[in-house]
Amino acid sequence: MGKDLKARKQELVRDAIYDAAMELFARKGFNETTVDEVVEAAGISQRSFFRYFPNKSDVLAYEIAGHGDALVAAVETAPRELPEIELVRTAAKAGVGYAMARPRTRQIIEITAQNFPARQAHRAAMVDVENRVSEAFAARLKASQKFSLQPRMLALLTQMAVDLTLTSWFIGESKDIDTAMRNVFSRLARIFGDRDGSSESPAPRMQRSRSAKPRSVGVATSR
Repeated sequence: MGKDLKARKQELVRDAIYDAAMELFARKGFNETTVDEVVEAAGISQRSFFRYFPNKSDVLAYEIAGHGDALVAAVETAPRELPEIELVRTAAKAGVGYAMARPRTRQIIEITAQNFPARQAHRAAMVDVENRVSEAFAARLKASQKFSLQPRMLALLTQMAVDLTLTSWFIGESKDIDTAMRNVFSRLARIFGDRDGSSESPAPRMQRSRSAKPRSVGVATSR
C-alpha cells in the first residue's frame, strides 16, 4: 500500500511538471522556455525536475509511451483472422482513441507544428514506439525479427495512419475524428488496392519500348 502511495505521488509530480511545461511551451514557445521556468511554474526544485525528466524534450514526449502501449495492445489482442490492412486499421484506431482521450493532444499538435526542434523531439520519441509496434507485428506474423520488412512496414503504416487522421481532424479537413480516419483508409485503399494487374503492366511496356525501333534519336537529343 505504501508503495502504491509513493507511485501515485510520483505520478502527481510528473503530471504537475508536464502541465506546467505544456502551458509554457504553448505560451512562450518550446525553444524559449527554460527548465528554470518550468520548475518555478510547477512549484518544485530543479533537482526534482531532473529526477523525473532528463530534459524538456522528454517532458514534451511524456504521453508517447502510453500511445505506444495502446498500439501494441491493439496488435496483440486483435482477432487472428484479420487481414493485415484491417489489423493496421484496428491498431491505428486504438492510437487515435488514446490521443483523443488526452486533453492536450491539440496543444501538442500546435506546438510541434510551429516549432521544428519540438517536432524533432517528438519524432525522436516516436522511434521507440515504432520499434515496439514493429516487434508486436513481428510476433503476431512470426517474422524473424522486428526489423524485418513486413512488420516494420505495418508499424510505419499504422503510425502514418494515426498522424494523417489527427492532422486531418486538427486542420478541419474532416468534420470529426471518425470521418478523418475513414477518409485516410479510403484513400489508402485506392492507392494500394488491386488495379486489375496494372502493377505488372510497366514491365511489358518497358520491354516493348526496348524492342521498338527509335524513330528520331537525333531530334530528341537536340531538344
